[in-house]
Amino acid sequence: MYRGGRAAAISGAHDQNVTGEELFRRYLSGDDDAFETLVSLYDDELFHFVNRIVNDFHDAKHLAIEAFARLAVGGKKFANESSLKTYLFTIGKNLAARYMKKRWREQHISIEEIVELLIDDDDTPESYMEREDNRRLLREAMYDLKDDHRVILILLYFEDMSYIQAGNAMGKNEKQIKQLAHRAKAALKKKLLSGGFIYV
Repeated sequence: MYRGGRAAAISGAHDQNVTGEELFRRYLSGDDDAFETLVSLYDDELFHFVNRIVNDFHDAKHLAIEAFARLAVGGKKFANESSLKTYLFTIGKNLAARYMKKRWREQHISIEEIVELLIDDDDTPESYMEREDNRRLLREAMYDLKDDHRVILILLYFEDMSYIQAGNAMGKNEKQIKQLAHRAKAALKKKLLSGGFIYV
């Protein structure tokens, strides 16, 4: 069990045969201890279920905790049409799927795609607002980069220079410029995504 002993201790004070549905009804009626017992009933299984999807112990733990939190806050939507366990695990599955989608984006989004998004001529209000937010995030992220990272990205993606031209401007050979550009793009992407860059 990844949570610790309090919930287990509480669960021992309750009927071991009580169902998740009954515990949840008690919680909705104001019995906070019942929710602690509910967590102890499902936490290990939910964690391992989520971890099979995301394959990351640390993040699976946090996603499982978030699933319980969402159940606690929004669980009144549960209508007994399925078991509480099915309902909870569906929350966990959806959170894990969203996590995997975000992780895939972080691994695959390119700086070229980012620049293309910023110059998109789609003039719908929603796209305009997203583009303006992204431009602000890009300015802030570029400002936070190391000087040589900022310079190489400006030369390559905003001045449309080749690697050779950028190398001449920075006094580096083509191999050095490619290595520098790779590190700069990784640093910029990390800052953008952590800042909330909207990538659709």
